[in-house]
Amino acid sequence: MENDYIIGDTDIKRLIVKALEARERAYARYSQFKVGAALLAGRENYSDEAECVGGESDNNDKNANGYRVFTGCNIENSSYGATICAERAAVCNAVSSGYKDFKAIAIVGGLNSTGINGITYPCGICRQVLSEFSADMYVIAARSEDDYDMRRLSEFLPASFGAGQME
Repeated sequence: MENDYIIGDTDIKRLIVKALEARERAYARYSQFKVGAALLAGRENYSDEAECVGGESDNNDKNANGYRVFTGCNIENSSYGATICAERAAVCNAVSSGYKDFKAIAIVGGLNSTGINGITYPCGICRQVLSEFSADMYVIAARSEDDYDMRRLSEFLPASFGAGQME
């Protein structure tokens, strides 16, 4: 799906703040590396009045274009393969609420003891999951509201396998 959405500074900062808040809720018992994500998403072929059954449903959390923010945090498991990344948690949160029109995602991460001292990018699995919904969505990898790297997802995952190959 093509993303013609132009993201502004207000949305960028809002997503980073929400990702920082989500990071505080992470369950990183084993690695101590907490990650938070905030996904800007809209509805596709849904009435905006429809009940939001999951995720953040506060109407005050919509931006000027009616898009909502859905958050996620990493949830580790002693069986490492069962660990859920923050980005995929945010995707599940949005999709289960009927929002599949992804415009941008902000990601913040770092060790508990040192905080956020570097930029955290999505892992390969998260890149693939995000590309299912929008290869051109913005990915904002941040240290803070004013220190971030923003690119299109397609820059991270060129020539990706997608729904087009399944048709």
